[in-house]
Amino acid sequence: MDTILISPTRYAHLPGACTHLTEELVTAPRWGWIPTPPAGLWDRLSDSFPATATEGNTARQAVRRCEECQTALT
Repeated sequence: MDTILISPTRYAHLPGACTHLTEELVTAPRWGWIPTPPAGLWDRLSDSFPATATEGNTARQAVRRCEECQTALT
């Protein structure tokens, strides 16, 4: 997994994995992202283990995964 995108609604997305998100929408300061996230971060995402953006809007945190992106992984 190369990058985790973090939306303003606190959802984590994967680039190119869902049809409702286009790359031109993912811009700071509205979005944040984590390039080269640590192994297992996607699977651990939850209210008790949020992922915090390291680039773009670094105040963004994801607490849930986009279901369409999750399906794309399987």
